[in-house]
Amino acid sequence: MSQTSSELRTLAFGDLARTVWGAAWILGSDAPAVATIGGDAIAPVVSSLRLSVAEDGGEWRLAGDGVTLVAAPAGEIADVRAADDDIAGFDQLCRVTGRFEQSGTEHAVDCLGLRMSRSGSFDLGKIESIRAVSTWFEPDEGLALTAFRGRKAKHQDSDVVTATVLGPEPSPPVEDPRLSTTYDAAGWPVRAGLELWLATGEGEEEGFPRRAVGQAAGARAETAAGELDLRAEPFRWHSRGREGAGMYLLARRR
Repeated sequence: MSQTSSELRTLAFGDLARTVWGAAWILGSDAPAVATIGGDAIAPVVSSLRLSVAEDGGEWRLAGDGVTLVAAPAGEIADVRAADDDIAGFDQLCRVTGRFEQSGTEHAVDCLGLRMSRSGSFDLGKIESIRAVSTWFEPDEGLALTAFRGRKAKHQDSDVVTATVLGPEPSPPVEDPRLSTTYDAAGWPVRAGLELWLATGEGEEEGFPRRAVGQAAGARAETAAGELDLRAEPFRWHSRGREGAGMYLLARRR
C-alpha cells in the first residue's frame, strides 16, 4: 500500500430488536461523517454530520441535519496494530445516546455500539475495499474486525486485517483474525463468520479462537463518499451461546 498517511473512523450501534440502528463513516481526519440511521419501523436516513471528539478522547459527538448523537465509552480501549503496514488504532465499546428526526418525528437513541479508529500508511484513494465488522453483547462484550484491501489485490489473502476481543477483562491481542462472508447476487453480505485466534504466551499451548456467526437482520442502507460506495447492514450474531447485535460495514470502490 502507499505510504500516504490516512485516517478512518467508524461508529456502529443498535439493539437486538432493531428499534433503532445506525452507522457512521469518517474517511479522513477533517472529513465530515457520513451517517445512516434507521430501524425496523423507520426507513433509513442518510446525513452528513459534524464529528467532534473530546480533548481527553472520551466522547464522540455527531451533530447536524436533525441528528444529535453522543458515543460515550462503555469499556476499555483495545489498541490494535498491523506492524507490516504501519496501521494502528483502537476499538472500543460505547453507549450511543441522542435523537434524530425523520419526517417531523423525533426518535430517541440509547443502545450499545462500537467505535473504531485506524490511522497509518495507507492511502484511502488506493483502497479497493474496507470491511468493518462488529458485534456487541450486552452489557460489556464485543468483537471487532477491520480489513483493508488494496486496489491491486486479487483476493482476501492480501488483506491487511486487525481485530480485537472486548470485554470486562483485558484480552490477549488477536494474532490471527479471519473473516468469512457470503454475499447475495447484489453484493450485500448475508452471512458472516469471525474466527479470532488470540496470541499465546511462551510455553503456552495453542488455545481455542473466539468465534461468532452472524446473519443479516433484514435492514440495510447505502450511500457514497467520493469514489467509494458505502453500505451498512445490521447483523444478528451468535457466540458462545449468546445473541448480540452488530453491523457489517462495507466500502467498495466504484
